[in-house]
Amino acid sequence: MPSNFKYQLRLLKIPVKNVDTSSQFYAENLGFKIDFAAEEYGWAQLSSGDFSMALYVPGMGGGDGKLGGSVDFHLSLAGDEFDTLANDLLEKGHLSEGMIHSGNDGSTFVDVLDPDGNILKVMKG
Repeated sequence: MPSNFKYQLRLLKIPVKNVDTSSQFYAENLGFKIDFAAEEYGWAQLSSGDFSMALYVPGMGGGDGKLGGSVDFHLSLAGDEFDTLANDLLEKGHLSEGMIHSGNDGSTFVDVLDPDGNILKVMKG
């Protein structure tokens, strides 16, 4: 078997209760583009540049993930973009623990709390 496979990230999925409500949250608060949302199928696809993300209702074909808690991946934004986003989310009350974090390693990040209790980490890149 070849050992030099070159994987690319194609799609990340987040479980939600309602794809329309959650799609609007991710578009209005995090700047994602809603590529399509099909409530009847419990599926929405969003994008930001080359990054694609899906929101899905568990049990409707997209998987059986559990709502709430960490989505187990980290996004990053360049300095000024991060600062703008982090301050906006802080002001709107969408940050878990209500703060912008500074890690012991010098990192800066926010934990964004979506309408379903999912926590999405965004790092300052």
